[in-house]
Amino acid sequence: MGSRLDLQTQATLIMTEGETPLPPSSASSEETPAPPGPPPTPITIFISGSSGSKVISNNQNRIKMILTSLGILMELVDISAPGTEKKRDFMREKAEKKENQRNVLPPQVFNGDNYCGDYEAFDIANEDDELEEFLGLPRKTPKKKPSNDTEPAEVATT
Repeated sequence: MGSRLDLQTQATLIMTEGETPLPPSSASSEETPAPPGPPPTPITIFISGSSGSKVISNNQNRIKMILTSLGILMELVDISAPGTEKKRDFMREKAEKKENQRNVLPPQVFNGDNYCGDYEAFDIANEDDELEEFLGLPRKTPKKKPSNDTEPAEVATT
């Protein structure tokens, strides 16, 4: 039988061990593509999947929505899940506790081991067009400058 699966198997068997297939477009090209760099480190968001607080849930969802819309790679760490005690302790040790709080509450934002801030700091950075700086990432687009459509009127002297 000459099924498609048989043809794929035959093509795989023809290649020698350790040889990797080239995509069709690069097989005819004489240029070799540059090797890809290391994958970007994801922004770590410490969340609670079982929070009874609507405010915490809404804040977590807003951070996820904004980072997803900007194409920023993220890792979510649910500190309420079994087996995440070490990560929860790391978050509590590194993050800044607010006044009158017994523990640091999620969501908390980290870039690797570097603490970026909590939801309020994230939201302010987003509103001020400083999110990349807040996250410790290079800017993808130039910073927006406020437009001065209305110039102040000259004061007449009498």
